[in-house]
Formats: sequence, C-alpha cells, structure tokens
Amino acid sequence: MFFPRLRNQAKWAFVFLIVVFAGGFVFLGVGSGGLDLGQLIRDAFGNKGPSTGSVSKARKEVEEHPLNAAARRTYADVLEKKGRTDDAIAAWAQYAKLRPKDVVALQRLGGLERGQTDRYFEQARLAAVAQQEAGAISPFRPSTTGKFGQALGQDPISTALSSRASSQRQEASAKYQTAATQAVKTFQRLLKLRPNDQQALFSLAHVAERLQETALAVRAYKKLLTLDLDSSTKAQIRERIKTLRSLGG
Repeated sequence: MFFPRLRNQAKWAFVFLIVVFAGGFVFLGVGSGGLDLGQLIRDAFGNKGPSTGSVSKARKEVEEHPLNAAARRTYADVLEKKGRTDDAIAAWAQYAKLRPKDVVALQRLGGLERGQTDRYFEQARLAAVAQQEAGAISPFRPSTTGKFGQALGQDPISTALSSRASSQRQEASAKYQTAATQAVKTFQRLLKLRPNDQQALFSLAHVAERLQETALAVRAYKKLLTLDLDSSTKAQIRERIKTLRSLGG
C-alpha cells in the first residue's frame, strides 16, 4: 500500500516540475526540437492504459467502413495513445484525406511527424559519429601510411563497424528526409487554415531548418514577428533570422 502511494505522489511531483520547467521555455520550436509538454505529461503517466481502446477493434472498424471518418479518427487516436507513432502518422494522414480541414487532426499529425523527423535526425547524427569513430586509426595499430601498417592492411573490425554505421546513417538519413518533407507539407496545410498558428509556424521553421530550407524557415520566422509575442521571444527570432541569413538564407 505504501509504495504504490509513493509512486503516485512521485508522478504528480514530476508533472508539477514539468509545468514549472515549461514556463521558462517560451521560444518553442527552436534548438533541439522544442518542448512537448503534452508528451512529457503522457510519459509521466504512461501512454498505455485501459482507456486507450483496442487497436484490433478500431482497425476492424476501419476495414469494414474505410470511408467512415469517425472510425479512422478513432483508429489514429488509439494508435497514438498506444505509442505506435509510425502507424499513427499513417492513420492520421488517411483521416486527413477524408477531413482535410480538421485543424486538430492536422496539429496532431504535424506534431507526430515533427517528433519522427527529430528522431531520425538524431539517429543519423549518432550513426555518423559512430562511422567516424570506427574509421579512426586504432592507437594499438601502426599508421597505415607506414610500410608496416600497409603490410598489416586495414583493421577488419573497424572496417565492419564503419560499414554498418554507414548503412545505418544512410537509412536514417533517407527516413529523416522523407519525414521532414512530409512534416513541412502538413504544417503548410495547417497554416492555410490557421495562418497565425504560432506553434505551427515554430514547427515549420524548425523542420525547414533541419531540411536546410533556409528561405522557408526565414519566412516562417518573419511571420511570427507579426504576431503578438513577447519582446524576448521576438528578439530571439530576429537573432535566428540573422544567423540563417549569414549562412546564405
């Protein structure tokens, strides 16, 4: 009895810290990916639970009624709550085809796509680091530029590790490119319905930067400057625009 109560109290304390911590981050969408307050709270209590519904039941309903928007929305919602992000993205995209003006659905789809983009970006970065480390000369082997090192040839272990890391980097980079491109399209669709959606503009700018679509990112940031934001946030946006332009945007 004591330990479950203690765990529940700890969860609520963690949620309180999340809310307090979030108060210091007004400039969402800039940096390593922004702060997803909703996701942090869901993580604190868990994505799964008896109230999330049955995936198989929701999928069966979609299969029996493929043009039923409500069934597709329920299916997407259940997949998202179960933490099946890739499947949820596909389900929300199908729902959005039936209800292209559903702003909330586009917001959820865009949020999942942005998270997926950041995940693949990080995977590609880590694989690139692993490839670089695998290709480094071992301190226990002679330099390959010397005759003895050339006679020994390449380290087979380093070669295998480098090859595997290279394949992982290429795979993650391709997935990242696809996910980021789709996320940009989703946020652009959302902004046609809600031109002043601050979170959508921040997210569009963030993903555009990741894609090195500098001009698009600058336009999104400049649009944000026309909205009702605090002076500190606007100052950070101006600095970001200045940095991007210095890079050729």
